[in-house]
Amino acid sequence: KLRFFISLVVEQRANADPADNYGIRPLPNLETRFVAADTLLGLQADGDAGLALAKGVIDPIEAHLRHVREGYFNNARTRQQKLRLRKKDDELRAALAGALKDVGFPHDAAAAVAHWDPYHQNAGAAWFDPEWMFGVADGFDVVIGNPPYVRGEKIPGKERLRAAYGDFFRGTADLYTYFFRRGVELLRPGGLLCFIVSNKFMRADYGLPLRTFLKQHAAPRLLLDLGRTGTFDATVRPCIVLADRERRDLFRAATVRGAAGAAAVDPAGYLDRNGFAMAVTDLADAGWSLAPPEWQRLRAKIEATTIGSQPLGEYVKGQIYSGIKTGLNDAFVIDSTTRDRLIAADPKSAELIRPWLRGKDVRRWRPRPGGWYAIIIPSGANTAWPWSSAPNEAAARVLFKKTYHAIHAHLTPFAARLRQRQDRGQYFWELRPCAYYRAFDQPKIIFPDIAPGMRALLDRQGHLVGNTAYVIPGDDGYLLSLLNSKLLDFYFRLALPCLDDPFDGGHLRYIHAWMEHTPIAIAADITKQGLAALAERIRTAKQADPAADVSALQLRIDQAVYSLYRLTPREADTLEAALLPERRGLPVEAQAG
Repeated sequence: KLRFFISLVVEQRANADPADNYGIRPLPNLETRFVAADTLLGLQADGDAGLALAKGVIDPIEAHLRHVREGYFNNARTRQQKLRLRKKDDELRAALAGALKDVGFPHDAAAAVAHWDPYHQNAGAAWFDPEWMFGVADGFDVVIGNPPYVRGEKIPGKERLRAAYGDFFRGTADLYTYFFRRGVELLRPGGLLCFIVSNKFMRADYGLPLRTFLKQHAAPRLLLDLGRTGTFDATVRPCIVLADRERRDLFRAATVRGAAGAAAVDPAGYLDRNGFAMAVTDLADAGWSLAPPEWQRLRAKIEATTIGSQPLGEYVKGQIYSGIKTGLNDAFVIDSTTRDRLIAADPKSAELIRPWLRGKDVRRWRPRPGGWYAIIIPSGANTAWPWSSAPNEAAARVLFKKTYHAIHAHLTPFAARLRQRQDRGQYFWELRPCAYYRAFDQPKIIFPDIAPGMRALLDRQGHLVGNTAYVIPGDDGYLLSLLNSKLLDFYFRLALPCLDDPFDGGHLRYIHAWMEHTPIAIAADITKQGLAALAERIRTAKQADPAADVSALQLRIDQAVYSLYRLTPREADTLEAALLPERRGLPVEAQAG
């Protein structure tokens, strides 16, 4: 409050007339202009934004109240004057509540209006209405905030938010996303919103409704992603957003990355020195990555059909499959010691045990030996088992025990938890139905669903993977070389969802729905064969020695891929500079996967 008083004093324009108190106006009573309220919720559960106080007898009461409050704000100088006006305000609020009930306003909302006391500085309201509390009917000039960060699962009373925000609501969304939307709604045309918030909404799945809303109903003027900067003492990675409700094509953006993020920066100065113009249309639904125009032009060129390409989904005929979801890895995923014990107890156990890769075991060009295996018992819907035609579970279990007694003994302690799975077959020991088990038996490309960079490998050993990875059936060394190229690494960082900054240590989400749009260059057979041969040489070297230096072979792949996508030498240099480890804030070895 003191800062506001000082601002009013400083901004007054003095003159030389003592009769006019030298042009200095008496300071007003500011206390009624400081309101503590839940700005996310209006008075009515249906989301009505105003009281609509224009119904007969209500108008004169509202006008009288406004007169009392303006008198208090501008003219009350003594304690007696203030008490008299407060008493009159109480009487008018009680009269207004009765009148509201008479015209059909909900009783709870009418009572809330009557009980809200603008003079009580230590009380808050569980609702907010700008017209009633401030006399503002057409929006505010400025909305400034540093909204609270509360994870979705810890927000109390989420059903009220669901009712108020409808399709915008997400059960996992952080609380600050609702403040963002509400802030925009409270702006008048031409008004400005400025928030310091977590940058997570820019890329997280729960941020999609907010990203869509901002693109449709507001437009950023300035957007500074502070990343890992120490500018603010915060446990989250912050960003500063300046937006309004005007429509525009371009805004100014910048991201603090690499070494600059290690210390505090001056936001305005950094934006002036490093900012760039960015098109609103370049803010992708998958996630907002603040990329300079030359990066966006490169992405557009990679995606352009004129180079001769087709989406990955078409190239592989829709065959991008998620790994196996067991529903209870504790029961089905085993280490090598357990595998050996089960096979020693019953050699038939080997029929059901397969080598298993976790998502983090999938590295570039090669699997990381983990010594994990999985007990794979497909549903009876996919495989005819000796117990498949049993009349009931008890009879089926007898046959299962007889056929694979060691596996039965291993799974029995998990029976109760296995029965509770939604992802199961007809019986608790079976996995859920899956139409593509055979895809795991043949050569296939495997890549993880989340990683700091693409890590694709070609598997010919019949590994199975969990649902933290994807497989593409086929012995396609050409496709493998593209997926592990610098060009597509750059493209993925601009096109895919990401946790944190994709160019500063963030983890990308290689989700099927986004990966299937990846442009795959159409090449002559001789070009495909050449790239596949290079990929095979890298595979062989990495399998023999994971630390093998394959940089020369990787360079040949990258240069060939640049030519395929028709990049000029200057464009290739721009792309490689964007991926430099020191620019991204990553150690060099992190690039190798």
